[in-house]
Amino acid sequence: MKQKKECPPPLKMPADLNWDELLHKNGYIASAIDQQTIISRRIWGGNTSCCLVCTRGRASFNMDAIHYELKAGESLIIDSDFFLLSKEVSKDFTAYAVVATKFFLFSPIFPDTFDLHFYIMRHPTLKLSTKDLKHLTQIFEMLKFKESEEEPEFQLFPNPFSRQITSQLAKIFCLDLYDLYRKQLPMGKLGVKTSTKENIVLRFLQLLRENVEKERRISFYSKALDITPQYLATILKKVTGLSTNQWMHILIIERAKHLLLTENKSIQDVARILNYPDQSTFGKMFKAETGLSPIQFKKEITNR
Repeated sequence: MKQKKECPPPLKMPADLNWDELLHKNGYIASAIDQQTIISRRIWGGNTSCCLVCTRGRASFNMDAIHYELKAGESLIIDSDFFLLSKEVSKDFTAYAVVATKFFLFSPIFPDTFDLHFYIMRHPTLKLSTKDLKHLTQIFEMLKFKESEEEPEFQLFPNPFSRQITSQLAKIFCLDLYDLYRKQLPMGKLGVKTSTKENIVLRFLQLLRENVEKERRISFYSKALDITPQYLATILKKVTGLSTNQWMHILIIERAKHLLLTENKSIQDVARILNYPDQSTFGKMFKAETGLSPIQFKKEITNR
């Protein structure tokens, strides 16, 4: 008689679990999640990725001030600095998640994917095909099975391959999910040659990320790209749907959250680093973009 395949049980996270220690030690954490174990509030750092696949039920949540719904057969990637707040979770909610450091997932020679990074920021959830959902589920269940294997009592030394196997499976789960998002990009789709306009946009986004702290003039970027400011603004809106100022605010907010959360800078210091004339001007911009003032944002950290 064929035995029924058992799925790994949800991992009950103890209250004193130190995520940072586990991530530093292994590079990743893999966990099945249900309504009881889902995290209700968390500050997510930009040096860490969360790759999650919902297998049953639904959940609603806010990433900063934006509301999202996640249903069975859909995935979620958190790839940047975000304040994550769970709003409503169904009783039958289950999901598979791998949280990993960027250093663990991406080698130093991994190609820059600015277009993918910005796409995920705007589209963190994705509807999976039945085939892709089955594939990712199999990888995760294999990962949890290998993690649960017990070493023989007579074995003097730990299995040198066990950790390598689980690490590779965790990477495959995450990178396969990133690859599915990559295929949704309006720019550089598989088998489609990137146009001149799209290349200009990608170069602009890279320049913006490197210089946005000090340089907000569109003329600076258009000169570096050897085009007119008007032409840059036109193709940016046409290719991405966002204006120059909108992209600047996205990058400024990303950097501001990193300074506030990861480096624990004061609001005054963040305003100075980001080249704002005063704390008040920076605070108004931050609240307009995130729905929270920098002070409220800092308070949420202490209350999590």
